Amino acid sequence: MNGTKKRVLALALAALMLASAFSLTSCFSLSTGEGGGAGAGTSGGQQAGEPAGTGSGEQAGTSGNASGGASGGETSDPSGRYSNFDLRADYDEAKAAVVTFSDGGAKVSGAGSGVSVEGKTVLILGEGVFILRGSCSDGRVIVEVKDREKVQLVFDGLKLASKTEAPVWIKSADKVSITLAEGTTSTLEDGGAYTDVNADGEPNACLFSKVDLTINGEGTLNVNGSVNNGITTKDDFKLISGNVNITAQNHGLRGNDSVTVRGGKLTISCKNDGIKSSKDDDPEKGYIFIEGGEISVDAGDDCLQAVTAITVSGAKLTLTPGGKEYNCDGVVSVKE
Repeated sequence: MNGTKKRVLALALAALMLASAFSLTSCFSLSTGEGGGAGAGTSGGQQAGEPAGTGSGEQAGTSGNASGGASGGETSDPSGRYSNFDLRADYDEAKAAVVTFSDGGAKVSGAGSGVSVEGKTVLILGEGVFILRGSCSDGRVIVEVKDREKVQLVFDGLKLASKTEAPVWIKSADKVSITLAEGTTSTLEDGGAYTDVNADGEPNACLFSKVDLTINGEGTLNVNGSVNNGITTKDDFKLISGNVNITAQNHGLRGNDSVTVRGGKLTISCKNDGIKSSKDDDPEKGYIFIEGGEISVDAGDDCLQAVTAITVSGAKLTLTPGGKEYNCDGVVSVKE
């Protein structure tokens, strides 16, 4: 009996020891599992908390940009020199206002709004996309919207002349772009001395803008400035693409704050300076920057004239100056 009890006690003790060992192993496994879980949690936490541009946060951000619209980050220029608005040359005619000129006046159709007509003068008074087509021997377009609003003008085979005014006068906006419809040729032409001129002597060009002006698209634009300048903007001018031909009695192309050419073909024949930027009270303005395209300038004076800098790279230039090819008080860097 004593032997039996001893065997029972021994078995019970062995069972207790096995149970303890199992308990310790389980605790160690659970602890390791927590460690693995913490590792997974840390990994997930790092992905969620990583700087923008890494991990799953980047994917979410990319998806957000992609779904943010065609005019959003999807078409952004890495250099930051061109905004999405500058680069956007597409448009939806079904959602735009369509203006058709004739010598009898102008008519508006389409779904867009923000435009009114007074005889042969078209007034654009709200932001949006406006497709301009047709022909008129004495008409004009005036853009006058709020300073925060942007306007995209689509020249779709527009032939617009004005006998006593600038055919296109952009008085106010945040920015304005002119998109040259693919496969089309548009022409702007002025005639006699302007009668509608403000105290600052404006407008003083066939295509005149008080605000940032961009030209893009795959069509052709002819600008015949027989009174003064061909194209002038008081702010920044950018040529993204398209074929632009300018003849002018005075300067060909003047961007007061700056002139930037990304691509396209630009041909200028004028009696004074060809391409000019004249802002002299801001060291970050008054420059000409050309990084592509094909440019031909036949000028009565300087072909390219700027205050702070002239930079040319990756472009083909043909210059025929009456004065200097490059005239700048600052830095001139030319690498064709």
